Amino acid sequence: MPGRRVRRHFSQLSEFERDIIIGMKTAGWSTRRVARQVYRSECAVRTCWEHWTRDGTHVRRTRSKATRKTTRREDRRIVRQALVDPTVIRSTIQSDVGVRVVPQTISRRFAEANLQSKRPVRVLPLTPKHQRLRL
Repeated sequence: MPGRRVRRHFSQLSEFERDIIIGMKTAGWSTRRVARQVYRSECAVRTCWEHWTRDGTHVRRTRSKATRKTTRREDRRIVRQALVDPTVIRSTIQSDVGVRVVPQTISRRFAEANLQSKRPVRVLPLTPKHQRLRL
């Protein structure tokens, strides 16, 4: 259908779009007119404008996260211990770090450093010849 606007309900407004909306609303444009111009819903335009008038800024607020239990230096120490001795266990690292951390935290630091657990091979893999002989 020609003339039908594209609806992007579920995508978030970019910083550029927020600037445009605020500029148009400051210039006196109606919410409906701004929404048609930027191809967004009136609700999105209204919410953006309310944030601007209430907070004086259009930047989205950061969400609160759980605080990290270890510093960058302690993170490097955890990773270094794993690199120096790949057979070291988490409880040993936990006692060496000096900060009370759970083993899950140590596993997360390994994952952040792209380290994976190295399990010893239980049995040697069969060669194609051995597989044929077994069959």
